[in-house]
Amino acid sequence: MGLFSISCKKATYLSSKKEEGKLSWIEKIQLRSHMTICSLCRLFESQTQIIAHHAKHAICKDTLTDEVKNKMSDALNASK
Repeated sequence: MGLFSISCKKATYLSSKKEEGKLSWIEKIQLRSHMTICSLCRLFESQTQIIAHHAKHAICKDTLTDEVKNKMSDALNASK
């Protein structure tokens, strides 16, 4: 493979890495080049972005009470 030709496996890895904002300039070029020709990787990247967006904005309203936490802790300790 050439410098700018990457596999779908590497493209999906780079797409996930891109969500963390940790791509080097060469990785950005490789990913952009691959995305121009691969519709499945573009779909993967789109879905990854949607999941990341919803995960960042998810609000968990349900929390465990202290009583439930203690019961869980007791159960875990009993199983040791």
